[in-house]
Amino acid sequence: MKDKFSKKELVGYIISGIIAMFGLVLVVLGIVERNMDVVPSKNFLYQADQKVQTALNIKLSFWEWGLIFMALGVIIAVIILCVCAKKADREVDRKLRRQARASSAIDINSEVKAAVQIIEEPAPAEEVKPEEK
Repeated sequence: MKDKFSKKELVGYIISGIIAMFGLVLVVLGIVERNMDVVPSKNFLYQADQKVQTALNIKLSFWEWGLIFMALGVIIAVIILCVCAKKADREVDRKLRRQARASSAIDINSEVKAAVQIIEEPAPAEEVKPEEK
């Protein structure tokens, strides 16, 4: 498991968090706007919402924009999480393969050394019997 975040990963999480928090603020403003007991002409949130709708020419309220931004922030965070998790898994697999190769190389070296020792050991000398005359 990875102990530290890379700089790119950290920046990505911060950006996605900011986007999601902006969405949360918009949702709260939308809820407050709908539940204020004020005449629409004196409701500053309602007026701001209407101005944003006319400026963008899109009929979405603060609440709906907030949901969109929250979803966008979450999607960005999930994509970053998946990419970094895949990268971390590749690093773990690479380390395991290196360890396996190193251990198999050690086993092969010990087998070769044992074979070399067997070949280099002199054969026991045979007893020579004096010839009987």
